[in-house]
Amino acid sequence: MNQRYLYALCILLFSAALAAQKVANTPVQQINLSLRGGPKVVGQVTLTAPGPGTVILRFDGPCLSSPGDRIMLAASNTAKWGSNDGCVELESASDDINSNTFSHTRAYEVAAGDHVFYAVAENHTEMDGSGMASIFGHLTAEWYPEEPGKPCARHTGFYAENIPVEGGPVPFSALTINAPEAGKVLLRFDGKCVSSFGDLMYFAASNNLSWTQFEGSTSNEVIDNDLNRFSFSHARVYDVQPGSHTYYAIAENFFETYGNGFASIYGSLTAVFYPNSASTTINHLPVTTLLGVNIEGPIVSIAHATVQAPVKGKIVVNLAGTGIGSFGDKIRIGVADIQSWEPEDGSITFEPYSSDLNRTSFSQTRVYEVEAGTHSLYALIQNVEEFEGSGLAVVYANMTTEFIPETSSTTVEPALLQSIGISPNPATDIIRIDFPNLAAEEVQFILSDPSGGVVRTQHKAAGEVMEQLTWIAENLPTGLYYLQVRHASGTVVKPIAKM
Repeated sequence: MNQRYLYALCILLFSAALAAQKVANTPVQQINLSLRGGPKVVGQVTLTAPGPGTVILRFDGPCLSSPGDRIMLAASNTAKWGSNDGCVELESASDDINSNTFSHTRAYEVAAGDHVFYAVAENHTEMDGSGMASIFGHLTAEWYPEEPGKPCARHTGFYAENIPVEGGPVPFSALTINAPEAGKVLLRFDGKCVSSFGDLMYFAASNNLSWTQFEGSTSNEVIDNDLNRFSFSHARVYDVQPGSHTYYAIAENFFETYGNGFASIYGSLTAVFYPNSASTTINHLPVTTLLGVNIEGPIVSIAHATVQAPVKGKIVVNLAGTGIGSFGDKIRIGVADIQSWEPEDGSITFEPYSSDLNRTSFSQTRVYEVEAGTHSLYALIQNVEEFEGSGLAVVYANMTTEFIPETSSTTVEPALLQSIGISPNPATDIIRIDFPNLAAEEVQFILSDPSGGVVRTQHKAAGEVMEQLTWIAENLPTGLYYLQVRHASGTVVKPIAKM
């Protein structure tokens, strides 16, 4: 196992107990709800922020509605939605092809304390259908502090109307992260697009002014010049070095250019920076089925991610990308911790409108409470209910996982624990633990493997004055370990990679 891979394990699969992230999530399961007469709250969560910071709020999933109705959906800090970047809009194609996917993200600066957030829906502007809709999604709020050495979030909401997007990628928005150290950036671009019939639109969250095919972009096209709007979502993860990094929300009319080549984009560009020193969790897995996958019959797993939880906590998993299917098939795509569907779990279903209009951009988010140990997450697909097509499908997506320990409840490590250092890391023959601020304190050191099994412990009494421990590591198997340092003022958990 090489050094680069071990560093990746530290970054991707673990979050320190004091990473200061908080997450709140609720499933949205509304069946045949009337959306007439004003905005309706279809879900809400309360997030307790340990301190000042930024809340990234996302509402995503599928919506089944009546042809002739335009449905607004939004993640909001009020019981209503706003225009432009403040909502997405959907319209069903027919009584049979009546499911659309959506993804809407907002960001809010918050103080310490409780904050309530809402998933909001309304039938607005066009009301020629029944006004009824069924929504099966998830509302997720994640809090990030604004402190050195901690994860931080940047967000920009924007709208751009009637912009020419044919002939090359067009940046619609940009934001910059100033990284004080090496780490990772989770980048997301989602919202709604209004475009012209005959144009195939591609969208990308990118670190440069271009996009790549497959997991490097998502795509969709409208049904006609009236049913001319849809929601999209694209996420990427980038390794970064210290310095300034600029990211872009990009769109392009590509491959099919039979419309007018103009688009209006109402979206959000979000970047979350995870410094390596904070040992934060972000795992990224591209999902690409270039030659298609046979989806008739049992559920097919097209991706499998593993998260090692050193302590009890939560896993946030998101699957976002493009699904392409065969006309006559109904296709279900989702993410879960089991290889099975659950009732109203927020997984998306779509049906191609024709052999040409055969794709959708989608996003699904799930949150799981987990115990210490190894946990599997799956990206799933299956042909369900209608089987008149070829039974083949293609998916280009990205699957991201975050682990948030249950003890992530404070933004600041206790002062006596801030000086703890581990070297070398990755380790080879020895593990050296430095703790100068704890030289005269009572401390417990516990080294465990990813499954939570204790490998070594050492207790230092209050009268035992010392600033450093050196453990022999040459007989430890190669892999990722976790060091808990327990003191009367608190506990910190740090990852150690063994070469």
